Amino acid sequence: MTQQWERMTFIRLAGALTVASLMGFAASTTAAQAQERRLVVAQSADVLTLDPSVNTAALAINVYLNVYDHLTQINADGSVGPSLALSWDIADGAKVWTFKVRGGAKFHDGTLVTVDDIIWTYKKILADAKSPVRPYLKNVTAIDKIGADSVRFTLDTPFITFDRQVTLVSVLPQKAYEALGPEKFSVQPIGSGPFKVVRWVKDSMVELVANADYWGGAPQVDRVTFRPVPTEAARAAGLASGELDIVPVLPPTLVASLSQRPGIRIEKVPSNRTVYVGFNVTNPGLADVKLRRAIDHAIDREAITSKLLRGMGTPIGQIPAPVLFGHDPAIKATAYDPARSRQLLAEVGYKGEKIVFQYPNNRWAFAEEVAQAIGGYLKAVGIQVELQSMEFSAFFPLWLGNKLGHMYMFSLGITVMDADLILNLEYESEVSHGYWRNAEVDNLAKQQRAETDPEQRKKIMSQVWRMSQENAAFAPIYNEIQAYGVRDRVKWSPRPDERLNFGYGPILTGN
Repeated sequence: MTQQWERMTFIRLAGALTVASLMGFAASTTAAQAQERRLVVAQSADVLTLDPSVNTAALAINVYLNVYDHLTQINADGSVGPSLALSWDIADGAKVWTFKVRGGAKFHDGTLVTVDDIIWTYKKILADAKSPVRPYLKNVTAIDKIGADSVRFTLDTPFITFDRQVTLVSVLPQKAYEALGPEKFSVQPIGSGPFKVVRWVKDSMVELVANADYWGGAPQVDRVTFRPVPTEAARAAGLASGELDIVPVLPPTLVASLSQRPGIRIEKVPSNRTVYVGFNVTNPGLADVKLRRAIDHAIDREAITSKLLRGMGTPIGQIPAPVLFGHDPAIKATAYDPARSRQLLAEVGYKGEKIVFQYPNNRWAFAEEVAQAIGGYLKAVGIQVELQSMEFSAFFPLWLGNKLGHMYMFSLGITVMDADLILNLEYESEVSHGYWRNAEVDNLAKQQRAETDPEQRKKIMSQVWRMSQENAAFAPIYNEIQAYGVRDRVKWSPRPDERLNFGYGPILTGN
């Protein structure tokens, strides 16, 4: 099996190198270009717009992080730090948040970033019912200017992680946006971040240049190009040829082969992403907790991570990844116990009824192979399972609209680095995209959101993860360890939150 995969990998890689040459990957650079500190980064697809108020796609956010600023930022260690806001205060049980805005920050057109720009940005998003950013601000009831340098947000409920939530809102220049209009701004944007957009050639590149006037100091890279390269093999080929400097999230099959090539190193990082199986417990076939436990015990997580993923994953017993605030290290992955699975199936009176297993096949590395393995484990204990593989574009609306039939596989990578969002997305009855409902869990979610003591918050969250495991609400499978291909000339390390922010690095040591 391993030899076959390696053979296929090298064939694809060799073919992609030929294709890359035809695509112009091997184009020569001028002397001027050679002196400029350039960084070329691969992404699997192009952005759809450069207006961050109307798009929250992960690949687009990687570009936005380099072009725009936010009130706060998530640091590499997962903590919250200042950005446009120098400091902030909490009042009324985490219902009132006041941010003091730094002076001297400038937009790329030279105008100062003001409190008025910040307030306008937030009100613009709140007024746009179609904005995917709007749900992040659903608790905001009022936004007020306090003096000349502060903005106050009033919320309808306590929200202790609001300082993390504002990292999802890019601040826009009111005058420039209104002068250009939404359509023109979406292709010729103006932010206040460490890089400026110089050109966007659709399906070819987004090119950025360093902002010498950035309030945080000029970047150590002169030019960053985000290049859409759709296939894994072509991305690997571009890295091998030297035309790409960074390739995020390599599949396990390419890690070994690329690590042997000169000029390339593999950077590995435990990520914020957990792959898990969910159950539609409203379906009579999965309503009995014993059947869900039978499925949970049937899956050999250790074999999946050590053999199939070649060590690029760690078995896990809860959806929050270890790097997230709120993860409980005392909760272990469910034990692989096929005998126990068969016993539970007998107790529940399972008679071979078909269970449909739906999953996206192109959202994270080896999704198809992992789903096939899970299907095999279920069949081995006598569960009849029908695998329904689909592209993420088809799967995501089903997950978002709570329209998945039996069981499904999904992954969550929480960019705010706090497990509160997992409670919101998969557990809380009013808003969850999960199917298991529990009034006590709803109360615990609200309780931790109002708790100002971090250790107490962790204890409250842990109660939810334990109840979830006891009730087999989900079957967490593994925490993804991600591998990035990086040229040796680039001194840079990836972050657990999957974000590519080059304002504070990398350092280039050669051309």
